[in-house]
Amino acid sequence: MNVFTFFHHSGMHNLTRHSAIDLAKIRQKKVRKFIHNFGLHSTSGFTRMQSAGCSAADANQYHKHHKKFVIRQRPDLVWDAYMKIHPRDAWKGEMVSFGVQYCTRNNKVHYIHDECAGIEEGQIIILNLRLLWGALNIAVAHQIAEVNHDEMTFKLCYMVGGASTGSQWISLKATDDGYTEVHHDTLYKSGSNFRDTKLYPTLHTKAISEFHESVKRKAENYVAAIAV
Repeated sequence: MNVFTFFHHSGMHNLTRHSAIDLAKIRQKKVRKFIHNFGLHSTSGFTRMQSAGCSAADANQYHKHHKKFVIRQRPDLVWDAYMKIHPRDAWKGEMVSFGVQYCTRNNKVHYIHDECAGIEEGQIIILNLRLLWGALNIAVAHQIAEVNHDEMTFKLCYMVGGASTGSQWISLKATDDGYTEVHHDTLYKSGSNFRDTKLYPTLHTKAISEFHESVKRKAENYVAAIAV
């Protein structure tokens, strides 16, 4: 039995057509192994994954991490960039790379070369983390738990079975000079105090910095495109 806690949908779930996961379209060995270990052989496996997230009200039970980024672009265009960037472009750095994405709305898997409309609630993304200059690779999964277009915030949650539990909140705020502050707040914990206090803060900072830098390039390129 794998470590994910499974749940059963009612009749409508039984009528859903599920498709097999094409491992040949996933380049990272650790992501393929993650899929095998947790029984994600078809889209039905993704429907049984559960969130290991938390709410802001639980903050006292978790470690906290905060990072701020500034993007020289209007908040509405920055939000558009976050919402529409393809995950292969968002998670494309020395440390973090995109593995595969599952969309709950249409019960469909998106591979690296597939078209993708952007972020929406319910998506599950599996990423590959490259550590120690490539000597160690691990796969991690998180879910887009909430998207609030009016307040320009979205929430990501870790998944049951991973090393960490907790949630991440990304929120946008206008600066006095018309640019955008991006606040990334994380509540997290695992079974290891050493991991939580010594390893996680540094590694998490690098991982999310790569992500926000990718979106920053996309958002700031809107200016260049308009100017041409």
